Amino acid sequence: MKLRRSRILLLVFALAAVFFMLFFAVGIIGADSWRNFDLQRITGCDRSSVLYDDEGNEIVRLHGAEDRTWVSSDMLPKHLLHAFISAEDARFYEHEGVDIIRIAGAIIADIKAGGYVQGASTISQQLIKLSHLSSEKTISRKAEEAVLAYQMERRCTKQDILEMYLNYVYFGGGYYGVEAAAMGYFGVHAAELSLSQSAMLAGILKSPGSYAPHLDYEASISRRNTVLSLMNRYGYISEDEMIQASAERPKIQHGQIEEYSGYYTDAVIRSAAEVLEITVDELLRGGYHVYSGLNTELQLYCEEIFADDSLFPTQEAEGALIIQNPHTGLIVSMIGGREHTGSMGFNRAIDIRRQPGSVIKPIISYAPAFEYLGYTAADMILDEETAFAEYTPSNFGSKYYGWVTMREAVSKSLNVPAVKVLSEVGVNRAKGFASACGIEFDSKDNSLALALGGFTYGVSPLHIAGAYSCFAAGGEYNTPSVIRYITDSEGEILYEYNPEHKRVLSEENAYILTSMLKSVVSEGTGHRLNTLSIPIAGKTGTVGTATGNRDAWMASYTPEYTAVVWMGYDNDNLGTLPAQATGGTYPAMILYKLYSYLYPEGYGEDFNKPEGVSEYSLDAYSLKVLHKVALANVYTPEDSRITELFTLDTAPGTTTSYWAIPATAQNFTLAEYGGNIRISFDCPDDFGVYSLHRKDDRGKERTLKTWNGTEGHIEFTDSSVTVGKTYSYYVSVHHESMTIGEKKVYGLPTQEFSILAENKVIIINLVE
Repeated sequence: MKLRRSRILLLVFALAAVFFMLFFAVGIIGADSWRNFDLQRITGCDRSSVLYDDEGNEIVRLHGAEDRTWVSSDMLPKHLLHAFISAEDARFYEHEGVDIIRIAGAIIADIKAGGYVQGASTISQQLIKLSHLSSEKTISRKAEEAVLAYQMERRCTKQDILEMYLNYVYFGGGYYGVEAAAMGYFGVHAAELSLSQSAMLAGILKSPGSYAPHLDYEASISRRNTVLSLMNRYGYISEDEMIQASAERPKIQHGQIEEYSGYYTDAVIRSAAEVLEITVDELLRGGYHVYSGLNTELQLYCEEIFADDSLFPTQEAEGALIIQNPHTGLIVSMIGGREHTGSMGFNRAIDIRRQPGSVIKPIISYAPAFEYLGYTAADMILDEETAFAEYTPSNFGSKYYGWVTMREAVSKSLNVPAVKVLSEVGVNRAKGFASACGIEFDSKDNSLALALGGFTYGVSPLHIAGAYSCFAAGGEYNTPSVIRYITDSEGEILYEYNPEHKRVLSEENAYILTSMLKSVVSEGTGHRLNTLSIPIAGKTGTVGTATGNRDAWMASYTPEYTAVVWMGYDNDNLGTLPAQATGGTYPAMILYKLYSYLYPEGYGEDFNKPEGVSEYSLDAYSLKVLHKVALANVYTPEDSRITELFTLDTAPGTTTSYWAIPATAQNFTLAEYGGNIRISFDCPDDFGVYSLHRKDDRGKERTLKTWNGTEGHIEFTDSSVTVGKTYSYYVSVHHESMTIGEKKVYGLPTQEFSILAENKVIIINLVE
């Protein structure tokens, strides 16, 4: 009886102490005696940033020490909320932050045990303890906790408090908040948690070190069943639901699925921090949602390609790949090396600066020549050894081709023509054009060697991809970006990438240049891609050294994608590529695999031809022999026609005069002197073949001699005549190359004249 009376007195004393602590603290001395409730301490907690791909799928959570993704309680299933209330605070909706009844019971238990053995903290108090206070168990700290919990209850709704609690608490395994725990343990969002999974998460909070399922699965199951029993006791679930959920054994994925990371993720982190003007650490802890341009499936396939040793000349050779959407500017895939060895490591796709070799030619030489000087794909350039002051470039293998068209110079990747064109454009003007396409130069980059990739430091695959995307996009440049837009945790847009669509090259010139780069694939150094029946434009580049090749490049594009591959060693001390590893070999092999994947049906739409571009049939003779652009005419044979593209401004205005009926010989004269006959005439057409014919007085005819029309004026003495005989002469003409079927094409012959061979000049008679 005395013991029972003592317990009652203890309970009364405990309740009085609680009421005194609360109301004295709040009503008399105020919370300022300790500290004020600060909502920012909770809502401003570290939150994981989330990276999404181009379709809005979550790729990876980016976080610092705490992996936490804030989720609204409105999105959570009711059974999840009820599980936490049942396990942690059954009277949550009835008290105002402090549960007097639970506190009294806990005090009695502590007094009986002679120490702190049982807690009575509500959800509100737990949240305050985690966000505002230390974990020490003292009367002063408990009083401060109660006061702050009461303040929070007055400022926030129960729903707000429950939401903050579920997003703040630690669930073990490195997961803070219910969303991170749901994804980390079960691979589902918190909104998708089943009753059994929800109860398991609620059970963890009693002791994450004991009940986290990845540490002790059976203990976690047992604790889950306790939570389910409590939910049934408090009327949240039926007995059948409890039994069914208790029978389930949720599959745990913790430690089995690694979060996706790689060069693309690294690039997004760096870019996002830069555009938001924050540190990487602030980005990881800021709860940002970063929506990228990443094509996840394509990225995974590209990683498979770079894991294939057969696509590299040596085990040690490195490589990089950039794939860009030329119309949006977004990078859809990025490989910065054959192996991703560490977060934020060296990314060869964007960090290297290497000599581009011939890949730079369309950017620094040919495109500006089209745009500024009105060059055309048919213009002729003399490919021969040429000295430019002290600079004397040479072609590969010191082989020269003489007069070539611009198209041929590009497809064969000839060096001398590229330097000649740059010389005519001017280095400064060419650099201005290339800079507008995203190419960066050092102050010392001022020589004609730029035409062949002679940079002080060089360029990155990202630079080349951006420039070639300009060609693919019809002459519009968009700064490459890995980010579409960024929002804060509330969905407010903080940054949005807006491609500038900067006009650098006319649409017409871009199309013609693209057709020239398609020739590189169809018949030039990029021919390994020619077996693909899709429209691909490209350019190879190889930088050689005395011991091998230092860099091998291939840039390529279709109407939908721009892809650039670089291959080499990180520095010369590690070695060089073998001589057979050129831009047209291993980089082209990688691109072949890539485009085969991008176009599995083996078909792709061609580039759209602008209205200002037309095809013209040119005369090959005028190009190859006269080195002039002239239209073919009706007589030009099919095998001497070349089809070429021109803009309206550069279309040829002259038609060939070579393929025509040759003109009759002019100024035909005969004279007799000393028993011989002198004949003279003029050849009006260079392409005519003029033949002198003679008939005697018996009608027998013979051809005396034939001349090429380029000889102009002809004088000939016939010394085979017999004095006293009369002879007739005339000149025929035929085309040196033109035939109809197997027959030569003749022009009109001269009229036939006769003359008597005597020792004096006589009258020449016209033979009718």
